Amino acid sequence: MYIKSDRTAKRKKKRRKTVADCDSVHVLPYLPTEIITKILIRLPVKTLVRFKCVCRSWLALISDPIFVENHLRASIQDKGYAHHRLIMSSGSRSFEVKSCSLSSVLHEECPSAHDHYYPLKHPQRFVSIVGSVNGLVCIAIDQGSVFLWNPSTRKSKRLPNCGFKKRSRGHIVYGFGYDEASSDYKVIVAKSELYGEAPFKTEVKIYGYKSDSWRRIENFPEGIPMDAPGTFVGGSLHWPASGEIEFNYSWSIQKPIVSFDLSKETYSAFSQPCYGKGASNPKLGVLCDNLCLLCNIGYKRADVWVMKEYGKVESWSKLFSIPYSSPLENFPYSVPLCISFRKNEVLLVVGSRLVLYNMDNHTVRLTNIQDCIQEYHLKAYTYIDSLVSPYPE
Repeated sequence: MYIKSDRTAKRKKKRRKTVADCDSVHVLPYLPTEIITKILIRLPVKTLVRFKCVCRSWLALISDPIFVENHLRASIQDKGYAHHRLIMSSGSRSFEVKSCSLSSVLHEECPSAHDHYYPLKHPQRFVSIVGSVNGLVCIAIDQGSVFLWNPSTRKSKRLPNCGFKKRSRGHIVYGFGYDEASSDYKVIVAKSELYGEAPFKTEVKIYGYKSDSWRRIENFPEGIPMDAPGTFVGGSLHWPASGEIEFNYSWSIQKPIVSFDLSKETYSAFSQPCYGKGASNPKLGVLCDNLCLLCNIGYKRADVWVMKEYGKVESWSKLFSIPYSSPLENFPYSVPLCISFRKNEVLLVVGSRLVLYNMDNHTVRLTNIQDCIQEYHLKAYTYIDSLVSPYPE
């Protein structure tokens, strides 16, 4: 009996020794926190979210606001768009939102678009994308419910009700941006209503991410913005101004561009470029961190302009022109989404298709995105994978 117990004890001791020996062979050498941080900061958000479960120290590191900021900065500086994604929705009344890797779209791969389960997703609720900043995407559901949503971490925050209701003879327009001076994300909402033959009655409110509340601000000085979200660049939101009685879905080339500084909370206006004869239907966008405009010239070509020095009208410069010569759909181009620095190509939307225009040889090619949204008015935006939370720290 004692002999059997001794043998059992020896076997257990031997087994423990073998396991210990194996562990000593495969144990990783000690890595300083600085090296671990440099490695982790290059990884995609999806991986980092999983790595939070590795140990308490990694959870604390990846959750640290300084790490989140440094990861965001590294992702933004990547000229290959490795951490950027393309997010798409329909311009018609649709509930679909899909996304795919931006770098794979630019580099002739065959990416697949994936469905997003955004907040309040429902086949009878219309979703519109207001804008994206630092990985946070602002969306409006049925023009009334507004969310700050991080598609990468799947976290979202519903904003308090602003108190505006859309009427049959009016519209509501939003804008989303970042106030760098106060490190605060802000949402603008403007409601315009028409009463008989009188001018539009307009009200404007602003939401602060930190205060989590809305407040009234001064109305637009140059008429109301059209039914399109504000374009964020240079710390300001931008809209094409319209007249007090004018209410249609195109805006005049003679009207100024109205900007709203999110830090100072003041308005300003500047003129559009001198397009030349036949110009119509200019559209605002952002290209390489510059304010840009795409203007149709007699529907024979589309000219793309950029403001090289923000706020200086004299710095408007025509970047390139795209002729309308298709086997492509007979629809106008949208504003450019981004430029591929590797191939000098520009990504745009034409009707329901995403295309790449080569600025060197002036050719257009279709992208090959699997399961893309097949809608006449395709809306596409870029956003960056980030760990930024829709809730203030």
